[in-house]
Amino acid sequence: MTGLVYYTDRNPGIIRQRRGRGFTYINPEGNRVACRAERTRLAAMAVPPAYSDVWMSPYANGHLQATGRDARGRKQYRYHPEWRAQRDAQKFDRLTNLAEGLPTLRRWVASRLTGEVGEQDTAIAAVLALIDRAALRPGHPEYVRENDSYGATTLLSRHVEVKDHTVTLSFTAKGGKKVSKSLQGKRLARVLHASADLPGPDLFSYFDADGQLVCVRPEHLIETLNAVCGVGVTPKSLRTWAGTHAAFIASRDVEGELTIKAMADAASDRLDNTPSIARNSYIHPQVLDLASLTPGHRKKVLEKLPKDGPSELRQGEAALSVFLKG
Repeated sequence: MTGLVYYTDRNPGIIRQRRGRGFTYINPEGNRVACRAERTRLAAMAVPPAYSDVWMSPYANGHLQATGRDARGRKQYRYHPEWRAQRDAQKFDRLTNLAEGLPTLRRWVASRLTGEVGEQDTAIAAVLALIDRAALRPGHPEYVRENDSYGATTLLSRHVEVKDHTVTLSFTAKGGKKVSKSLQGKRLARVLHASADLPGPDLFSYFDADGQLVCVRPEHLIETLNAVCGVGVTPKSLRTWAGTHAAFIASRDVEGELTIKAMADAASDRLDNTPSIARNSYIHPQVLDLASLTPGHRKKVLEKLPKDGPSELRQGEAALSVFLKG
């Protein structure tokens, strides 16, 4: 199928209603869906029977096919396979842009963390530091309202504890995952400690030219990342880099046979999600392909990569950057 259309659940859709042991489907006009082929399409989405408030796209080529709420009230999404494939391909293609821009980005963050709390660049730098160092999701106010889950931009003061130069994060992330991480950094600790004194519940905010308090949101991060690293780089690019890097390090640490499971487990630990999600969404396919090599061949491939790089890069990042370009 080609020609996907962007159609969200804010638009009229097909409603699933319980009927006996099964379901019936009601179209946007309020009529029961009678077409057998259409009912087959809707059933093939495999939305769990326990989901409530189920919305389904009236378009077979809609980018979003269905939404619903699970038993815990969390909103879940079903995307068109081609939409996911396109997004994943673009995401991995942009990793090389991010890799080239990482030293510049980290220098930008380090310099802006010396700024005054309440300034836009200082707030954005603090959020990007958390995403880069702790591999946090960016977060969105909608996720807070719908699922009571948080990310870097939506953290509250109660989620952060600062003691000396140590920052401890404790919050509920997407999927109900309990996240607890500790980071070291004098500049970051100073900014987070002072940010808690700003008005409003959100931790990361700044004063605009009119003196109004503005909360940092993902669009602010994207604008900065595009300016520093190139168009198309997003906060998710940083998480994808973190997952890919963790898997790559795992491939170097294994002497014998390398498994995709070992790489997925390493990425999962870094990202605080499941190995399945890490494998399918956050590890570059080129890194996963290392598992198909014999131990001897893999060793030769990795030994050709540089050991060192710019001082802003962490262990293995320079090698990973060259590997992905190859």
